[in-house]
Amino acid sequence: MKRIALASAAALVALTGVASAQSATQLTSAAQVTLSTLAPNLDTDSLSPIQVSQLNGAVDSDNGLTAAQIKTIVAR
Repeated sequence: MKRIALASAAALVALTGVASAQSATQLTSAAQVTLSTLAPNLDTDSLSPIQVSQLNGAVDSDNGLTAAQIKTIVAR
């Protein structure tokens, strides 16, 4: 009985981690607005999770996101 409870708890923790990782790979609304202005033809559906994270981080930084940064991030 303890094994079942431990296995259930481990599965719940694993699924929670996967769900939070998936939500972290979405562009923020600020990033979406910035990208629609600076790179309106960019296919955001094809971005990798790392690229999304980098774009979100650049938008939230003190310097903001520039067109040059978008090109650098998307080229990776």
